[in-house]
Amino acid sequence: MNKSIFYIILFTGTAVLISGCFIYDPAANFVKQRYTNAVSYFNTFYNAQRAFSDAESEVLLAQKDFQEKQNASKKFVISQTARLKFNASVEKNSKILTFYPESKWVDDALLMIGKAYSYMGDDVKAERKYVELFAKFPESDLIPEGKLWYGKGLIRQNKITQGVTQLESLFSDQGAADPDIAGSAAYELGEYYLQAKEFAKALPYYRKALQYLSDNDDIARINFQIGSCYNELKQYSEAAAAFSVAGDYAPNYSLVFQSEFRKIKSIAAQGKYDEALENFADMLTDAKNTEYAASIHFEIAATLYLKGDHADAMDKYRFVDTSFARTDESAKSYFKLGQIYEDELLNYDSARVNYNKAKSEFPGSDITRDAILKSNVFDKYNQLSKELVKFDSIYVRALNDLPAYDSLASALRDSISVQTSLMESDLKNRRKAKSVTLIDSVKDSLHIIDSTQYKAALEKVKVQKILIDSTAKSIIRNKFELGGLFFIDLEQPDSALYWYQSIVRETPQSEFAPRALYTIAEIQRAYKNSPKEKLDSLYSLIVKEYPESPYAQEARKILGIPLVQKEVDPAAALYDSAESMIDQKKISNAVSVLKNIASTYTLSPFAAKSLYTAGWCYENEIVDNDSALAVYRRLLIQFPLTQYAVSVRKKIDAYDAEIKRLELEQQKKLEEEKKIEEEKKQKEIEAKAKNEPGTVIPPEQTDSSMVHPKL
Repeated sequence: MNKSIFYIILFTGTAVLISGCFIYDPAANFVKQRYTNAVSYFNTFYNAQRAFSDAESEVLLAQKDFQEKQNASKKFVISQTARLKFNASVEKNSKILTFYPESKWVDDALLMIGKAYSYMGDDVKAERKYVELFAKFPESDLIPEGKLWYGKGLIRQNKITQGVTQLESLFSDQGAADPDIAGSAAYELGEYYLQAKEFAKALPYYRKALQYLSDNDDIARINFQIGSCYNELKQYSEAAAAFSVAGDYAPNYSLVFQSEFRKIKSIAAQGKYDEALENFADMLTDAKNTEYAASIHFEIAATLYLKGDHADAMDKYRFVDTSFARTDESAKSYFKLGQIYEDELLNYDSARVNYNKAKSEFPGSDITRDAILKSNVFDKYNQLSKELVKFDSIYVRALNDLPAYDSLASALRDSISVQTSLMESDLKNRRKAKSVTLIDSVKDSLHIIDSTQYKAALEKVKVQKILIDSTAKSIIRNKFELGGLFFIDLEQPDSALYWYQSIVRETPQSEFAPRALYTIAEIQRAYKNSPKEKLDSLYSLIVKEYPESPYAQEARKILGIPLVQKEVDPAAALYDSAESMIDQKKISNAVSVLKNIASTYTLSPFAAKSLYTAGWCYENEIVDNDSALAVYRRLLIQFPLTQYAVSVRKKIDAYDAEIKRLELEQQKKLEEEKKIEEEKKQKEIEAKAKNEPGTVIPPEQTDSSMVHPKL
């Protein structure tokens, strides 16, 4: 942009010259027209440059503030005002390219347009402008800066190899580029590998950046990232040293604090717990750290936990969630308490309570999604446990309410004793003919004698048996779901084994028994490293006891024995037809067939597969996420342990967690808006009272822990 001064002087001189001469000839008109065009051209470029500079300054300042807050859980987004200014710059620079294609500032305009698009996140449009710049102005002094932005855009588009090549070209040859551009290129590559969690690859690029960049701000920022890489690589001594350097060069107190804070955490990670605790305590005594008190107390709790003082750590976590309510640290404290109750104390009720608090404490926290997932798991555990107790109670009561055999026999004797002599004679003759049993006799008597007592007893037995059967199935289903919860969600194989073994041992004839036995074998294989002999015995038992089940077929494959040739599964042919419909893009018809398979052939291996495929069609072909989720949820309920259910479980959990997080954020936003509105009304009342003496101002609504303000 150094050409600007020259043209300002040129245009000013021309203006003075022409304003002093009034010439009526074609030459004068020509000069005047050239002057008008030049002024218009200059004004267009000047306005484009000013709009771009204003927008860029706004974005860089916002980025700096965003980085200082160390908010890694959110993505930086430029403001709407900056976006409008960038668009205005693009529009004006485009006029330069259209109406003044031979002017001296075309390369400036191309670079400015490309950078504006890059800032706005449109890397495809930006790429076109950079490529045009390289092609039309290969000797321009703006090429290195263009390559820097071009390389960053390629990496964002996931064109990694091309992007890395572009950026490395800026510092591979000494003197090939301006030091600031070379250092920025190396820093960008460090940032890429840090975000990709390839920390060892990031370090050399950060060190290369330090060779070119000498500004204190840059030195502090780069050393902070170097410390972050060393932390992730568990090289805590090197991390502490890098954070110390970052703190020495930091241009603002926010970075000074973060550097010292991370350094102390690295000291704790080395096992120097007392030293770290002492340093954290010193930070609390510094008045400049008041706004960071919640973070410091939270790390004290974490350090106490690492030290092994779990009781003190839990007390400190409770202090944080109480003293700093509705903060990120409070949410993390609840979450950490939930983990302790879950993993160490095995107190699932307390774990559930803390996870439920964590999920809504601070919706913007990076633990909110995990807290929602955990909350859902333990809510489900709580529900299944309560239902199991309820069903077990109903089952026992139903068994106890069954009429005893003696009382039923007494009822039968009473009814038979009042039979007529004709009935007795008839019964005697039929017995002589050996054509009737005792039950036949009873039935005959019931046809003639109104044996109310017997009928009532028989009806009660029938009702109780239905209740007992349905309750027994509910108990087995709950046990099976608890087993799946411990196996898949909580990753507690021993607890899962307890429930699956209970099903196989107590109800071996239930439909869940072969599935439970097969899962037991899988747990023994994956978690217990059981010997082959033990596993083979389990698979052989499945084949022996449940030869017709699909799990027996799987067991035969594992054992290497011939498969049983079954009748053709009608669901297989239907599934093939559905796949053909998908290939022909008859998606709606295919989904109908797939849903029908899942409803009609529930015991077929194609049932779960059909639901999965139907959900996939909704998600990827019809693009109806609500319907896809409904089908996936049905898949989880009906076939929770199939490979298809496992493949969609995380997707559904993540979706549910995100929806819940957004709902919590919206709720928080509404609460804040309501609070602002109430404060606004209160101020209006106070203002009105000042203008109208004698007006009584109603006190603010407070809870018992608040003090009413003095009026």
